[in-house]
Order: sequence, then C-alpha cells, then structure tokens
Amino acid sequence: MIAQDNNLNELLNQYGITAEYVEKHGEVWRIATKKGAFALKKIRKEHAYPLFMNIHSLYRRGIKTIVPIYQTKQGYYFVENYADAYYLMPWIEDQEERELDFKDSLMFKELSKLHSMTVKEKEYEEEEITAFYDRLSGEWTKEQEILEKFVDECEKKIYMSPFELMTCTYAHEISLAQKFSMQKLDSWQEEIKETKKHRVSMNHGRVSFHHFVKDTEGRGYFISWERAKQGPPANDLISFYQRYLRTYPLYCDDCIDWFYEYQKGFSLQGHEKNLTLSYLSHPKSFMQTVQHFQLPKNQQRRQASERELVKRLQGSYWMAKNIEYVAGRINQIEEQKKNQEAHTG
Repeated sequence: MIAQDNNLNELLNQYGITAEYVEKHGEVWRIATKKGAFALKKIRKEHAYPLFMNIHSLYRRGIKTIVPIYQTKQGYYFVENYADAYYLMPWIEDQEERELDFKDSLMFKELSKLHSMTVKEKEYEEEEITAFYDRLSGEWTKEQEILEKFVDECEKKIYMSPFELMTCTYAHEISLAQKFSMQKLDSWQEEIKETKKHRVSMNHGRVSFHHFVKDTEGRGYFISWERAKQGPPANDLISFYQRYLRTYPLYCDDCIDWFYEYQKGFSLQGHEKNLTLSYLSHPKSFMQTVQHFQLPKNQQRRQASERELVKRLQGSYWMAKNIEYVAGRINQIEEQKKNQEAHTG
C-alpha cells in the first residue's frame, strides 16, 4: 500500500513524473502532472507478469483499443514491492456523462471485436465432451436432489425458520430454472457431438461498465486486464450478465439488445448459444446458499447468521428471475429464427 506521499513520489520518480494533484479511486490513483494525467494502479504481484503477457499478445494481434502501460526509466513495466505491483497508464477522461447504471452498446461491439480477432478453433474429442457433460449434469442433478430433500424436510415441520420458509416458497421456480438449464446442456451435447469442435478466444475476464471507458473521440477502451485468459468467448458474456443482473427485480430489455449487438460482430454458433443459456440460467448462487445453510457451523468457511443467509437467498432468487427473463427472451428469439429458417429452407 502507498501509505505516505514520499512513497508515492518515489514511485512516480521512476517514471520521470512529478505529481501536482492526486485523487484515489479504489486501487487506482489519478495523477495530475505538467505532462498530463496518468492512472497508477495497484495489483497483486503475481498478476503482473500474466497481465503484461496478455496485453503484449493483444497488441501483436493488432488490437489497439487497450490502454497502454508505460515503462519506467529503467525499462520496466511494473514497480514491485513485497506483495504488490504498480503500473502506470494514461488517464482516459471519460467524456460520457454516466448514470449509476450506465449502459452503452459500444462495449459489446468492442467485446465482439476482441473475440473475433483472437478466436481459434479446436478439436473436441467425443470422450472429452462426454466427460464434461457427465460431470456437469451430475453436479446439477445432485444440487437438485439436495434442494428437494431440504424442502421435503422443511415441509414436515410445524414451524419453519425464515430461511426454510423462503426456500420452500421459491423452490418450484428455481427448479424450473434448473430444468431449463439442463435442457440447454442436453441440446449443447447433441450439437457439439456432431461438430466435435469448439472455439476459444482471449477473454477479458471481468467485463463491466466500470472497466470500459470512452475518450473524447468516442473510442472505447477496456481497462483492468488482470483476469484476462484464453477461454470460450461466451464466458465474458455469462460472467457479465451474472454480475449485472445480481440486483433488484427488473426486466432488462437492454440486456437482450446487448446480446444481439455482440452477435453482429461475433456470432455465437448454435452449440455455443445453448451452453451460454445453460450456464447463465443455472441457479448456482441459490443452490450454494441452501447448501451453506445446512452445513454445521464448524464446517463453514465463513460463518453467517440466518439473517445474512436470508438476504443472500433473496438476492439469489432475484438474480435467477432477472436472468430467466433475459435467457427466456433470447431463447424465444432463437427458436423463432429456427422456425423461420425451416419454413424458408
């Protein structure tokens, strides 16, 4: 941690700049200097080298919408101490007037560009497909059995606790989400066995409106690449929606528009869409909360009161319903497309 001004000045001196004014935004410092504004970011030391390699790889592929990392006077990209690393970038003045729930389809255009420019197709052996399907479907089936058993036990009681009552109230709808998720997993398996191929690309790792900025020219830039890695392109979409829709109840039509904005630049294949909807619809958070409640106190990694678990369960249910609307509409649109193609084919 940069605890004193002297430490900050020593660090900036390695880049040949002197701070005139400093603002702290979480783990990022905005450094105003005579040479312009810079962003100094702190990350965990072990993330420094993977971050450098990811950004270097993207530059080699011709992807320019990445905020560059400056070198120190000694030619290093990071300044390290015992546990942390720091790196310097230009500060992009975001000209967009954002609300708290800022929304912009440009981010999804840039995301599709990132995936399309880094995509690779790989062979997928049938044994691997079967092993993946068996493992995942087995885990989800076990989750459902645990939920059903818990509900049965709760319904035998004369008086239920608040958590038990809430679980029983929502169990049917959660089970339907689980069923839809399993159906999409089955569809994925059927299609992928025919192609025996899958695609991977560079994933940002934590796509968020907080990690996307626009400059005065209207160009978009992703920032915070610490979690970037190769993986199925849909992973970025799934993780974005799971975070964005973890909120109060809403019908997010923008979420559907963003999905198809992304599709314009990088079209997911049929089996990829099925796996996306499967993972997205799986009520993992709800299932985990129910299982956490049943653990003995001495086996819980972090002990939580029933009040905390009720709050967590409520949030998980809201997220599942928000996702249900988005996944349901996307599925409906895709089914309509298939029917139209069948009639015109």
